[in-house]
Amino acid sequence: MTRPARQGGFTLLEVMIATAILALMMVIAWSATSGAIRTKRGYQATQERYREVRVAMNRIARDLSMAYVSANEDRNQLEPRTFFVGESSGDFDTLRFSAFAHTPLYADAPESDQAAVAYYGAADPEDRGKTNLMRRETRRPGNERWDALPGDADVVLRDVVKFECKYWNVQTREWTETWSTQNTDGGAPKVPDRVRFTVTFLDERGKETSFMSEERIHVQETLLFYAN
Repeated sequence: MTRPARQGGFTLLEVMIATAILALMMVIAWSATSGAIRTKRGYQATQERYREVRVAMNRIARDLSMAYVSANEDRNQLEPRTFFVGESSGDFDTLRFSAFAHTPLYADAPESDQAAVAYYGAADPEDRGKTNLMRRETRRPGNERWDALPGDADVVLRDVVKFECKYWNVQTREWTETWSTQNTDGGAPKVPDRVRFTVTFLDERGKETSFMSEERIHVQETLLFYAN
């Protein structure tokens, strides 16, 4: 009877079985490792996306908190220097207002902390099927259209589905979908007491997810200074 050939004290069959077991263990280890890596990457992508949304919401809230309207100007101008206008337009509302939100970046620049800030939706330049939430800030206020004044526009949040705003009217104690300090029929222009804004985006599963926040405007009264 012929004995099985031995290699290093083991038969060829034993070596083949050991090799097969080792290969199976390596496949299992690789599957577990690759699965953990995919899970980690997915978790990191989700956390990064939610962080982007939180940063955008904080930025909007910060700007709104510093909104103001001044009576120390010619309110009969077609485009007043200070204003608060919220327009409802489908899935993407437009919000623009004057605020103490500007930070001059250069010494002796002819700028102050006053600026016109606007939030609106715009198509992504690389993927026209997506809409980004934009923020535009002017370098100084002026009696021109907010989008004609010198300023810079940046993406606040990419790939947004909806941006909705509502404004709290203290007198009527109701939320309204629009607000304007222009054409007030002789009355003093006034900012809303609070602004509620909602951002809707697609999560990692392609499901619509909404974040909502509410911010109170600190300067409620129209600014009016007298020189003695």
